[in-house]
Amino acid sequence: MPATMPTTMPTNTPATGDHPAGPVDPEDPARLQQWLDHFGITAEQLREAVQAAGSAPDAVAEHLLNQGGSAGPG
Repeated sequence: MPATMPTTMPTNTPATGDHPAGPVDPEDPARLQQWLDHFGITAEQLREAVQAAGSAPDAVAEHLLNQGGSAGPG
């Protein structure tokens, strides 16, 4: 049975790789919406992920995927 991504994460967001350039900084108002749209999450979830995993996009994505039902909209 193939592994599936949690239904709360956008299916086009891989755990690693295809992210916007640069670190994830939830305090950067110029890029905040870009990261929220990319991961399909709220600002609060982004801040929590960065606090837990650091600002590397791959680490943030991995953290969000590991959160399961608590990550993503809804």
